[in-house]
Formats: sequence, structure tokens, C-alpha cells
Amino acid sequence: LSSMKRVASGSLSSGNLANLAAQQQGRKSNRSYSISEALTEKDKDTLSKAAEKLDDQPMIDDSSFKQRLLRGVTTILRSRLLMAIFTYNALYASTSVLLSFQRAELVANRSSSGTSAVSNTAFLAKINTASSVAVFALQASGLGAYIANSFGQRGALALMPIIRLCGVFLLGYWHLTSNGKPPDLIMFLVIDEFTKVINFAIAKPVRENLWRGLSAEARYEAKPIVDTLANRWGGGSAAFLVSFINRITDLTGLGVVKENGERSIFGFPPVLLLCMIISAWWTAVSADVGNIRRKIDIELKKQQ
Repeated sequence: LSSMKRVASGSLSSGNLANLAAQQQGRKSNRSYSISEALTEKDKDTLSKAAEKLDDQPMIDDSSFKQRLLRGVTTILRSRLLMAIFTYNALYASTSVLLSFQRAELVANRSSSGTSAVSNTAFLAKINTASSVAVFALQASGLGAYIANSFGQRGALALMPIIRLCGVFLLGYWHLTSNGKPPDLIMFLVIDEFTKVINFAIAKPVRENLWRGLSAEARYEAKPIVDTLANRWGGGSAAFLVSFINRITDLTGLGVVKENGERSIFGFPPVLLLCMIISAWWTAVSADVGNIRRKIDIELKKQQ
């Protein structure tokens, strides 16, 4: 302190400053030397061996793909919200795959009626173009955002599964009233594509908003796993369930098998029956996702 006062008052010359710095450096070296003398030879050997063990250990790269994958999976399993989002996406993929089986059957029936493969391709392309234009119109006009705001987060999440459930019930009603006759292709495509329009224009932006305020591990490591694995899991599970039910009906005689090979359980095709069950489950999961996210939003507001 006295040296600092002398420096501040200007009474210390540049040469004295150099001498003072040398003295301080000498004190530090003497202090470190005294510490090294205080250590015994046994302590020095222990420290050197510990340093060698640390040098021999391999460096762990926390940014490797394997480490990020494990952290992402662990984050999903520990979070109820992420598990609910995963289930929501997987069930949507399952219903889409199940209805694609019905679509393939209806297109095949249309081909057997005399239409060529080129005309079928052109027809399906027109349907996809119309749905894409509808999605663009809803997004560009802001009508999709208005609908999402009007229904709220929970309502917007439940909108798509409810529409799909109603569409599947309508297809099932068609089967019951027409004595097992397949539904009209135009009606089926309108129901299926309308759900896809609601997904891209309304539900998908709301689902992306579910990740708001979550940790970096959830947004950057768990989210790619949820987006990719949920679709693969849902699609694979749907195909497995169809094959499993067909095998069960063959072994147990459950349901009715017509002469043309078509199967029905309780008057419904197995694909539609599975789609009804999964759509109802999907609706319940959408309500659960909305409730979990609402509780998180309340906690975030309290922390602000």
C-alpha cells in the first residue's frame, strides 16, 4: 500500500519501479520454492504418478455424434413433454400409413375399372397440387394463424386428430351402409388431404412452438430425434400391426374373409378399425400435450 501511495504521489522513479517489480517476483519464486521444499519425496512421487495417469486417459469428445445422440435420447426419456410430443408425432404417422394402405387399394380398384396408370398418376398429382395450393393460401392469407389463435394451443393441437377421427368414422359408416363396398376415391382423398392441409397450415406451426423456452439439449439434440424417429416408429408400427392382425385372423378365425380376400372385423376393414383406435388415442395425447405445455408456460411466467 505504501508503494502504491508513493507511485500515486509521483515520488517513485522508473528505476525504483523496476526494483520493486523485481523484489515482488523474487518473493513469489521464494514462496513457490518453499512450498516445493515442504513436499516430501513420497508426495512428489504420488503427484507425478497422478499426472501420468491423467495424461494416459483419452480425451472425451462431448460434441461427437454418439454423445449428442445419447444426450438427446436421455433428454427425451426424462421429459414428459418430449415423450408426449414423440407419441403425438408417431400416432400421426401411424394413421397416415394406415390410410395409405386404403388409398393404394382404392387406386388399384380404379385401375381395374379401365383407367391407365398415366391417368391415375395425373389424377393424384392434381389432388396433391390442390392441397399444396390450399396450404399456401391459408398461410399466405394469415387465415391459418387466425384459426390457430382462435382455437388456442390446446385446441389447435387437438384439431387435426379430431378431424382425422371424424373422417375415419365417416369411412367406417360408408362400409357399414354399403355392405363392405369400398368408399369412393374422391371422398377418401378429400378427407385424407384435408387433414394434411390442417397439419401444414395450422398444426405444424403450433407443434414447433411447443419447443419454446426449453433447454438447449431439448431444442438442438432431442428435437431432431423426435422429428425423425417418431415418423419412422409410427410408420413401422402401423405396418407391423396390419401384418399382425392379418396373422391373428388367419390363426383364430376372427372376423370374416371374403372370396376376394378382403378381411373385415366387426364389419370394418382391419385398416380402418386400427385407424379408429389410433385416432382416438391420438386425440387423447393431443389434450395431454396441451395441458403439459400450459403448465410449463405458467411456470415460465412466474420466473419472469
